[in-house]
Amino acid sequence: MSLSWDDLPHLFPGLGDPAAWLPLLQRHAALVEDAAGHTRVTSVPAAEAVRRQYAECLELLRIARTVVPTMSPCIDVGSGGGYPGMVFAIAAPDIAITLVEPLQKRARLLVSMAAELELPNVTVVAARAEDAARGPLRDSAALVTARAVAELRELVEYTVPFARPGGWLLLPKGSTAPDELAAAGAALDALGCSHRANLPMRPQVSETLTVLALEKHGPTPLKYPRRPGQPGKRPL
Repeated sequence: MSLSWDDLPHLFPGLGDPAAWLPLLQRHAALVEDAAGHTRVTSVPAAEAVRRQYAECLELLRIARTVVPTMSPCIDVGSGGGYPGMVFAIAAPDIAITLVEPLQKRARLLVSMAAELELPNVTVVAARAEDAARGPLRDSAALVTARAVAELRELVEYTVPFARPGGWLLLPKGSTAPDELAAAGAALDALGCSHRANLPMRPQVSETLTVLALEKHGPTPLKYPRRPGQPGKRPL
């Protein structure tokens, strides 16, 4: 199953005039491709990029609008080439989005792309999630996203501390979603977060991806996140 750029306006009519966002998405894709020689941010083949990078991110945004009362500010953890955070910023310029990216080369690329695309609603933080969540971003976001970062019981320690009490986390997962969710119960409890729904993407976009919707109850316990590296070595 493949999609072309021309398919996106028909799949996402709620985004308004495609002239406002489609050229910017295409320019973003070109910037990612141009940077591949020195800063690789994706392993997705170019022939699959429209569907797997852009349609899937726009589908996540569409789902978010059905679940999350307020999506700004939004934090995208482990943003890589800007998926989904920069795609959100292009398609929804009213959302203030912070991209948290630990690799300095990728963070610099994100900064340059945001400038090239003239996205004033984008801020880039070059830091590990465990460190960034100990600063001003802690307990601050109405919505937190992360795509292809880690297994859920590890991922929640990277992401939940950014969400404000009453905030939401929308995390796309593949066929392992039920098993990951079952294994993450203790982590969700420890971080004060509850699973609210599994929201499958439309089959025209993805036949395998489901968005896990989590809601945060209160401030992050002081001991989380643990120091860098610990969530990966010893998931909750």
